[in-house]
Amino acid sequence: PASNPSLVADCATLLVARDTLEGDSGNLNWSAVVGIGDWEGVGIDNDGVSVLDLSEYLLNGAISSELGNLANLEELYLGGNELTGVIPPELSNLAKIEILAIGDNRLTGVIPPELGNLANLWILALNGNQLTGEIPPELGNLANLNVLGLGDNQLTGAIPSWLGNLVNLWILDLNNNHLTGAIPSELGNLANLTDLHLAYNSLTGAIPPELGSLANLIRLKFNGNQLTGHIPPELGNLANLEELNLSSNHWLLDIHGNRLTGDIPSELGNLASLGELNLSGNQLTGGIPSELGDLANLERLDLSGNQLTGEVPPELGNLSYLWELDLGGNQLTGAIPSELGNLVYLVVLDLSNNQITGCIPASLRASLDSGGGIDQIGLPFCDATTAAPALGAQPTATPTPSPRL
Repeated sequence: PASNPSLVADCATLLVARDTLEGDSGNLNWSAVVGIGDWEGVGIDNDGVSVLDLSEYLLNGAISSELGNLANLEELYLGGNELTGVIPPELSNLAKIEILAIGDNRLTGVIPPELGNLANLWILALNGNQLTGEIPPELGNLANLNVLGLGDNQLTGAIPSWLGNLVNLWILDLNNNHLTGAIPSELGNLANLTDLHLAYNSLTGAIPPELGSLANLIRLKFNGNQLTGHIPPELGNLANLEELNLSSNHWLLDIHGNRLTGDIPSELGNLASLGELNLSGNQLTGGIPSELGDLANLERLDLSGNQLTGEVPPELGNLSYLWELDLGGNQLTGAIPSELGNLVYLVVLDLSNNQITGCIPASLRASLDSGGGIDQIGLPFCDATTAAPALGAQPTATPTPSPRL
């Protein structure tokens, strides 16, 4: 490298940074007697060090501020180590950096606002640390950003409305922080977004109907918050959605465990790609829309722990890939529809704590998991020929087919 001044300078920089990064792990072979082409985790080109990939090297030191001197660095991966300390603001000197992935460590302190100077950045992954403070507004300058991963930290404050200006975002992960306030309607501007993860914060207010404009959205998670109001029927426009979880907030819509009220919108039956629908642990009322029977790819349906009334729609028997159906803890009445006997992959059926009558379709006897709630509703299996209750019939544990995953 003597003929390449940039590479010589980068060698010197990494040798200074080595001890800080390693801590007492001793896991790096960087040495003046070893050619840099053989240094672990170091990628070089004609301009110098372009890639530094030390993911899962068991490093237990800190991120050296010296790394900010690697003028030609384009990709920095330090994830999955045990690094401590703060994120050095000197990393903002990495003018060519495109990927900064330092998640799953033990980093503390705030997100340096100087990172907003990294104009070429398209992946910023800081998830899985112990970062505190608010999301700095300077990150709004990262116009080329595709992935913003800030989940699993201890961030506070509101979700900034300026995130709606990052129109190139594919993934926005703010899961499992201490964020408060409402979900900004401006997030509906993120036309390229495929993943929106806001679960396990302390978010309040209603779900913005503007999110129904996110035509490319595949996964939407709001579970484990304190959201109120109705489920916007506009979510039925998300034709590519595979996962929706609105519960005590894979292919999933997850909004469980919030405080949502009102009816389940029949428009959710338009989500043809949906594999999991979890609306459990809210305060939803009214009947179960028969349109949910149109969700041809659905594998899990959890509407438990609400205040739903009426009968179980026979159309749910059209969900040929369903392996879990949990309607427990509602106020449902009437008989179990015989059409549920068409659900050949069903291994978990929970209708407990309702006012269900009748008998369980005999065709489900071989597949149902006897511990999955079926023994909590006190109903027998139907006679296989007459669809009448079989006297003395009890669920038995038998081999079950593997569900389609």
